[in-house]
Amino acid sequence: MKPSAASLALLCLILPMQTTAQGVADSEFLRFVFSDAPAQFQPVPGRAGMTRFSMLDAISIEGQAGAARLVVKFALPPEAGIDAQPIDARVSYRPDGYVNYWQTAKLPAPGSFIFEQVQLSGPRPRIAGHFEVTLCARASVIAAHDTGNCRVATGSFATKLQID
Repeated sequence: MKPSAASLALLCLILPMQTTAQGVADSEFLRFVFSDAPAQFQPVPGRAGMTRFSMLDAISIEGQAGAARLVVKFALPPEAGIDAQPIDARVSYRPDGYVNYWQTAKLPAPGSFIFEQVQLSGPRPRIAGHFEVTLCARASVIAAHDTGNCRVATGSFATKLQID
């Protein structure tokens, strides 16, 4: 199978970050490749967290670049490791921070999320990985996804998590 241009762009972002496992463990970032979007988002303090339920760990990571917002949410099974696949996953990109945004219209396919680090228990929970998903335009929260206006987006993340 021939890699997509988005996959190659993501690989160019990931390779420099993975020079050592320690480098991923110490850094915090949220990167994004999508047409007309900022490439780097700052993780929003207090908006990278995890809520533990009996059957899953719900994780949410939010980043900002000026007014733009990127939100990556996914649910992992308890005791998940780097080979885990999300039970549910959603990515939202809001260029102006409020309306006219892009969002996954359905559950991403298996393999859309790849994890390099999953440390969800202990005193310093962290997660790192990357994704490739399809985002569809959406005029508002109450409007349906415009499935005729969809684009591939890739991104990578590494952040500490606060437990809710």
